[in-house]
Amino acid sequence: MNPGPRPRWIVATVFALVVMISWTLVVKYLVPLLFGLSLALAGEAAGGPGGVGSAALAGAGVMWDLWPLTHVVLALLLWQRHRLAWIYGVTLSLAESAVVLTKFFFFLRAPEWTFWKLLWFTNKVYVLLFFLCLLYVLLGPGRRDLPAEGNA
Repeated sequence: MNPGPRPRWIVATVFALVVMISWTLVVKYLVPLLFGLSLALAGEAAGGPGGVGSAALAGAGVMWDLWPLTHVVLALLLWQRHRLAWIYGVTLSLAESAVVLTKFFFFLRAPEWTFWKLLWFTNKVYVLLFFLCLLYVLLGPGRRDLPAEGNA
């Protein structure tokens, strides 16, 4: 951890990561689960009226993955100005950008503009823009604010 005040870009980046984490958790988990629960309570998801069951929650469209956890790790590493923050940030930025661009390639060949896909798409646009900007900062002006990987 570096002594001294945190650079503004680190504070802004960690804030943007908290926004991304919150938004992603809402889009991928909370909204689909609440929607499935509302269908179950209305009796629509388990085969008709009165059929309240777990089928609604099982098919709620939750997008299970560990990306939010990787974003939490990055936020913590950056906030502490840990020696691994730079390499982790660059690696995660490249990986996220590659994954999102690949998903966009397949999605935009035959876009399906449903409510759920629009939620997903807007989240991915934010993720892509964020990580491309972070990559620019980490490879350029922000590099000097983080310790080298070999230093303690």
